[in-house]
Parts: sequence; C-alpha cells; structure tokens
Amino acid sequence: MERRNIVNVAAAQMDIKIFNKEYNICKMESMTVQAREKYNSDIVVFPEAAVGGYSFHSREEVISVSESLDGPTVCRMSKLAVDLGINIMFGMSELADDTVYNSSIYCMPDGKINVYRKVHLSFLGLDRFVSGGNSLPVFDTGFGKIGMIVCFDMRFPEAMREESLSGARLILHSTNLPPAGIAYSRFINRTRACENRVFVVSANRIGNERGYQFIGHSQIIDINGTVLQELGEEEGIIAAEINLDLADQKDVIIEPGVHELHLFSARRPDVYHNISNTAIK
Repeated sequence: MERRNIVNVAAAQMDIKIFNKEYNICKMESMTVQAREKYNSDIVVFPEAAVGGYSFHSREEVISVSESLDGPTVCRMSKLAVDLGINIMFGMSELADDTVYNSSIYCMPDGKINVYRKVHLSFLGLDRFVSGGNSLPVFDTGFGKIGMIVCFDMRFPEAMREESLSGARLILHSTNLPPAGIAYSRFINRTRACENRVFVVSANRIGNERGYQFIGHSQIIDINGTVLQELGEEEGIIAAEINLDLADQKDVIIEPGVHELHLFSARRPDVYHNISNTAIK
C-alpha cells in the first residue's frame, strides 16, 4: 500500500454517557465531521469505551452494551469513515462469541476494519469483566504502519516497544483516566513517544460517571516527547500535522562519527533476561 507521510491527526475528548449508546455514537459522529471539516483530519481518535461507558458493576451490565465487530455500531462508524474519507478509532466493549474484550476499533476509508484488544487489564470498571487480548498487532494504512494501545497498556513499556519494533510509526492511545492517572499526561505518554521515537495520539474522556471523575488532558506528542497539542478538562478536539517520516529515524546523530545515539540498534536483548519471564511476580 502506498503511504503518505504528512498526516493530520486529531484527538476527540468527550463526555461519555454510560448505557446511552445512541448519545455517544451521535457525539462521535458530530465530532468526526468537525475534525474532518474544520481541521482536515486524516485520523481522529476517540476515548476508551466511548460507545457504552466504563464504570460497570457486573458482567451483565457490560454485556448489555457490548456488540460484535459486525454489529450496528461498527457498521455505522465504518460507513462514516468511508463517506468522509477519514480514519476513525474508537473504544467499545466487543462481544466475540461468549468472550468480551475492551477493544479499540479502527475504521478506514476503504471500508476495512482493524481491532485491538486491550492486553493489560486493570482491576477496575469494565476491565474486571473482560478478557485480555493476546497480541500487539500493527496494521498497514495509507500512512504506513500504525499501532493501537488502550489506557493501562501505556504503563508497560514493552507494549509500545513491541509495536515500534514491528514498524509502527504512530501509536494511537484511547483511554479513560481518573485524577490518579495524571502521570500519563505529565510524563508517561511523553516518555513512551521519546524512547521509541514514534508519534502518539492519546484521547481521554471527561465527565463524572457513577462517582468516577475523568480528567481529560488528551495529547498529540512528537517523536522527541514534545507535546504538540493538549486539551484541559473541557470537551473538544485537538489537531496537528505530523511528518511520519521522522519516526523512521531511530538514530540521533549529533556529530557524525563522534556523537551518535542508536536507540534501536544499540539494544541488548541478550541481557534482558527477565523481561519475558512470566514466572516473576
């Protein structure tokens, strides 16, 4: 697939109404139109669990808002992506046979749909009642390879490193962060972008849901960890133009032959003995 390097990306920060799927989907539709028409966005990213909410008390509640990948919500958002010529990523609880996942769905303008299932689960809300994904895929788009992660995944440096090593130049992060998660916007998101030299678009939500407050601070971050755009605690959209070619440059050459940093080729997997040791608690 031929790829474009100059990309307009957007993060849409919204207040999500638990159980009210129609409200949430209509909000995503209107914000997608705004991102496309006002900012000429090629990609718009929505928060984790944007379709049905997050603060559930039981598996039965989760099931009540869950859908399969061929369900009405994905079909509706996919049609919007095709009609507007835009890529849309949004979070939902995905029902696959008898298993439920906390998933991010990526709808492309050609009608193709990609899915990422949250790998690292916190013991909170929706994540108490779903199964974890078992892979960290990257997928080809018109902009080259893109990776997705969800909320708590960002806490684990291995997740973004795996996707970056697989060729992802842009990582899309959908999240639901409470006040205790302010560390993400302060330094975790920036660190992950910088250590992998990839662009990051992080979309958080706002509002109060069953006593849980969500803080916003959605961000667009460049390969040096610099925040290009950031929202506060209000609903809205941020957008930026980025050059993904820069994410292919994993070497930092200050002075050729004298001062060089080779961030990927200088890795020493042969001495990282414990990273993949699942027996460590």
